[in-house]
Amino acid sequence: MLAFRQLSNRWVIYKLCIFIACAFAFCNAADYLDEKSDDDPIFADFCFYKDSISWIHGEDSVYVLTYYKMKNEITISINFKSTTDYSFFWVSLPDLDRNKIIINPVRGTQGSGAGFYRGRKYSDNRTVSPYDLIDFYILPKDSLFVKSLLGTKNRLEWDYHLDMGKQKQKISGDNIIYISGFCTEEQLKIIRKRKKANGN
Repeated sequence: MLAFRQLSNRWVIYKLCIFIACAFAFCNAADYLDEKSDDDPIFADFCFYKDSISWIHGEDSVYVLTYYKMKNEITISINFKSTTDYSFFWVSLPDLDRNKIIINPVRGTQGSGAGFYRGRKYSDNRTVSPYDLIDFYILPKDSLFVKSLLGTKNRLEWDYHLDMGKQKQKISGDNIIYISGFCTEEQLKIIRKRKKANGN
């Protein structure tokens, strides 16, 4: 009988230890998840400003959405040999109304075109900073749409395509951006300095 009680007491202690260990693990897991949820997933901070864009006809000015601060930097260097090359860049905010967002379709486009160096290969190299090619344009009539984006996080997708005839390469990005609001004077200074340095 005594042996049975000792065994029973040990089993209770054993179950109690398991319960405490599980509770401890659960609490730590919850803390870990909270810490992870506090991590900042934002890749870059964007803001809106008004500007006149010559290739958008019929508009005195449009809203321009561009970045002023990057949490992470990305630059791509490409070295290649080919008889021909052509590159272009595509970007979108896939979760938003694409009918209200305009991009420059020739931004990032360069190359010799097919057959220019036909018959012999030539060496070339490119350095591309994808976010320096990213501007979104929204017409003044969609000002309510612009206001709805202030203070929001949005998914941004970009693709850089290099076409070397039969060989095609694509580099892609899928990032989260934050649209803080309308650009402050300080943010505009940063944007203008960057665009001037890039020849934009």
